[in-house]
Amino acid sequence: MERPRRKHRILVLVGTRPEAIKLAPVVLALRGDPRVQVTVCLSGQHPVMAREALAGFGIAPDIELSLDPMAGSAGARFTELHRRICALLDRQPQHRIVVQGDTSTALAGAIAGFHAGVPVAHVEAGLRTGNLAGPWPEEGYRRMIAPIADLHFAPTERARQNLLAEGVDPGRVHLTGNTVVDALLATRARIADNPATARRLEGWRQQITGGRPIVLVTLHRRESHGPILAGVAAAIRDLAADFGDHAFVLPVHPNPAVSGCVRSVLADLPNVSLLDPLGYEDFVYVISAASMIITDSGGVQEEAPTFGVPMLVVRNESERGEAISAGFAQLTGTDPDRIRAAGRHILGHDAKAGLRGKANPFGDGTAAVRIARLLTARFDAGTGLEAAAEPVVVGSDASSLAIPRFVQ
Repeated sequence: MERPRRKHRILVLVGTRPEAIKLAPVVLALRGDPRVQVTVCLSGQHPVMAREALAGFGIAPDIELSLDPMAGSAGARFTELHRRICALLDRQPQHRIVVQGDTSTALAGAIAGFHAGVPVAHVEAGLRTGNLAGPWPEEGYRRMIAPIADLHFAPTERARQNLLAEGVDPGRVHLTGNTVVDALLATRARIADNPATARRLEGWRQQITGGRPIVLVTLHRRESHGPILAGVAAAIRDLAADFGDHAFVLPVHPNPAVSGCVRSVLADLPNVSLLDPLGYEDFVYVISAASMIITDSGGVQEEAPTFGVPMLVVRNESERGEAISAGFAQLTGTDPDRIRAAGRHILGHDAKAGLRGKANPFGDGTAAVRIARLLTARFDAGTGLEAAAEPVVVGSDASSLAIPRFVQ
């Protein structure tokens, strides 16, 4: 009698809401393969927001870790994450770990995988600003993951070239597109297919904006906390005063270093709405309706081009230069005068109209399928696990992948 095949065990680590959003399409694509046993683990970094984001895609975590609430510093939180993920791998051995981006969870998971001898796949690999201080600590974290990972899923050609320039084996770097586009398109379709949801969102928009054009603002970067953030908020205040016919919508980050500053500068303007953090569905709807976005977020730089929305990136460096090169974004830095000048130009010239029809530089919405195919590219007929073999090619845009033998 034929021996039952063992399933390929893949651990997908999720720490923050952006990780949940970008990994949800990968989880769904992998769960379509009967040879794979996917375990979704919430690391405990941002448990509530990550859990809610996964739920929007119909995914419930299989495992939820918890962090010591006294682990306050970035280093202490990282140490706690690493300890708990190592313990998980001791209890439940895996054949592969998937991490995303540049968070504490991603680096802790990669190092835990290295210690356990479990191969690591890095989704959204190769983003770089070239400045370890900006964004901090993300730039350092993603650089440290690169030598550990054996599969690098680069969202753009620029990211792929960054990895090659650092000496990463070209056979392990694969151009896939960014999974955030997959998530956005799925969410937009879900809204369009549900009339009740569409009515709720439109009613909420009317209540918040009174039908006025929207300027969406998101601010949270650690390196801007303090006087820099106050200067950015002052520039936004001036723009709101100049464009009273626009509604400035700002979901306020819960970090007191952000919320205290933002509220003290912007709370009394009649056309500024300071909101609690939005659910992903609501946030996608606001992005799609916006006339302009002012942001220091990395993810928003990838999301706005899907809807052709012009952006001001209020940072000194960006690892998403593709949005700038394609004309969707301007890198203003944090100088209030530059922010004011650029904002006045966009709002005074209907810049959104000029972006209609431009292609999204971050992909076509099929990145997760490419990633799932690469992760399951070759299985041994007897065990169902990836086997040592000749390099294989998956897809026209994928490089050859020399697949290692996994721990049995």
